Amino acid sequence: MILEAITYKLALDFFKFLKKNRINATSIKVDFYDKVRHHYIDFVDVAAMDTYYTTNYTPIDNCTIGDLVSIQFFTATSDTYNFTTTYNATDVTQDFKLVTGSSYDRQRNAGRQVFIDRQKQLIINAVKQYVDYWAELKYIYVTGIYSPCYAVPGWSENTWYLNSLREAFTTSRDTSQFPYTNTKIEEYPPN
Repeated sequence: MILEAITYKLALDFFKFLKKNRINATSIKVDFYDKVRHHYIDFVDVAAMDTYYTTNYTPIDNCTIGDLVSIQFFTATSDTYNFTTTYNATDVTQDFKLVTGSSYDRQRNAGRQVFIDRQKQLIINAVKQYVDYWAELKYIYVTGIYSPCYAVPGWSENTWYLNSLREAFTTSRDTSQFPYTNTKIEEYPPN
């Protein structure tokens, strides 16, 4: 389930990135799409997603494609600035919406808004980067891969790119490299 494992790991790395920035995601809904139907799984938090990844995708089975995994919904909380801010994200890969909320304090809310906006922008930027990688993987999923089990990267359409993405996302299992800015990902084999 190579594509399923990679798209799942991308979602997991996205949430680990948020956690590094003291934005803790909970109530996570993930969509598993098999070209016919959608199957949703809810996770309490990132630790539950990590356990699911270790249980189901270690080691990665290169011989089957699996489902296309995407983030549908999550709630996040941050107390970075000595007050609690909540975020509700919906339709992450389609028509992304992010709603913020914080405890009401008439005298302090105007001053807090700059900090809330800063974190909101961090989430928006991270979602954009997530969706960019997810769209590439969706393209590979939709166009198909000829015999992923037997195809040496570069022998058939998208196998080199898929292998490069797999290496980038799963080389370091313990830490998230998201948004993969210092990771080498090649779409085409070298000449």
